[in-house]
Amino acid sequence: MSYQAELARALKVLDAKGQTVTVAKVKAQLTTQVPLPLIIQAVKNAKTNTPLPEMPVDDIRLSDAARISQLEQQVAELSERLATLEAQYSSR
Repeated sequence: MSYQAELARALKVLDAKGQTVTVAKVKAQLTTQVPLPLIIQAVKNAKTNTPLPEMPVDDIRLSDAARISQLEQQVAELSERLATLEAQYSSR
C-alpha cells in the first residue's frame, strides 16, 4: 500500500471516530511505517481540508534471490575496482 493510501485510510478512521487529527493519533492508526515528515504533512492538510499531495510509492520489494544477485554483482564490481586501485597504488 502506498504512503498516500495508508495515510488516507488512517485519516478516514479518525474522522469516522470523530477524533481530532494529530500526528500521534495518525501514527497509531498506521499499519505500515510511514516517514514522519509525510505524517506531519498529512495532518496539516487534514486540518486545512486540503487533499493529500502525491507521495512517493514504497520501494518495490525484491525477492531474496534478486537481492542476493544484486549484492553479488555489487561485490564483484567493487572487488574489481579495489584490485585496480591496489595495482595503481603498488606501481607508484
